[in-house]
Amino acid sequence: MTNEPTDNDTNEQHRSITSRRTFLGAALASPALLGLGVGSYEAASSYASDETYETGLISGLADNQDDLVLEPTAISADPRLLDAQGISVGQQVRLTRTDNEFAAYTVTEDRPEASEETLRMPDSGKSRLDLSDGRPFPSDRNSCPGPQTDHSLGDEFEAAISTTVPAPDRSAKEARRDGELVEQLDERDSSLVMIAPHGGGMQPWTDEQAAYTAELTSATSWRALGWGPTPAGGAFQRWYVPSTEIDPASYPELGRIADTDFDVAVDFGGVCERGVLVGGNADKSLREAVRDSINEAMPSRVLKAELSDDGTADSMLVNRLGDDGIFISQSYTTRRAYYEEIAYGVAAALEDDLDPGARERPGQGKRRSRPDVPGQDRRPSRPDAPGKQ
Repeated sequence: MTNEPTDNDTNEQHRSITSRRTFLGAALASPALLGLGVGSYEAASSYASDETYETGLISGLADNQDDLVLEPTAISADPRLLDAQGISVGQQVRLTRTDNEFAAYTVTEDRPEASEETLRMPDSGKSRLDLSDGRPFPSDRNSCPGPQTDHSLGDEFEAAISTTVPAPDRSAKEARRDGELVEQLDERDSSLVMIAPHGGGMQPWTDEQAAYTAELTSATSWRALGWGPTPAGGAFQRWYVPSTEIDPASYPELGRIADTDFDVAVDFGGVCERGVLVGGNADKSLREAVRDSINEAMPSRVLKAELSDDGTADSMLVNRLGDDGIFISQSYTTRRAYYEEIAYGVAAALEDDLDPGARERPGQGKRRSRPDVPGQDRRPSRPDAPGKQ
């Protein structure tokens, strides 16, 4: 699905792992399960503090948190810290260890701790705050590697907490230079919305596809563009959050359109397998029309787009935004060669005035959302990729 693992295009990084944490958004675990005495649990639950907790103490997982070992974006936190920050379970936070080390995480569990400043994460999560030490990023584009677990950090360390994930007031050019994440929103009077939750270096060219398709169809468009420590690596490790978990409360521009009643939403994402898959919860007839339009816009010798059962979960961001959600997942090599043809095919399926077989297409050849940076190739040689929807 929209998961291409680190520096690779991937489908779901761990199809064998139970779908993302069943306790997400659930009530607080019992004191017995947490390994706390009743007295310490009551103290942790009832204690009211005036602290703002601008920093948290990052610790490893507790003995009863095995479910999080292979969940690099997941953290647990003491409920007092969450209350002080105004954070709910299910929201994202940005954790900053140094000026050059920061990443996005999802709060998946509120867990009473002896110290209210404690946040817990697996080694795969700590590794995401240790990307700038020269370690190579995985570069095999034909496989879906698991999360990285190696890091040079100690058992405990401090990190600043922010309830907003994107960097405010930064341009895409500045974000690429600084390894940051930014949002781009174009609001138009339309019942359509095009999104790219994993643009920039995470899944290259998906943000450009969303922007181009929105231009052609007069649709609203939202893109999240993230980069890593280098233009070619680390973006997925640093910023990727499964679209089933993305909370508009943590992405201000997304929050502006989250309550809009769109008829159709389209998500441009990545996949491990070759080719193009058209999934989502939209009616089969609409997905077939999109598939056929993409195939007509593509060169005849290219692998054909196919329907997929992926992307049907109600929790998928695209399905939350539109009555009909369409999930376009594409391999890295397919996007690199035909990102514009695919985007035009999607637009032609939704706009009667466009011919999917047209040789000359409106706006053909334009680069939209990924600016050039002096001395850098605009097409990264080692893309980052995701691991879940």
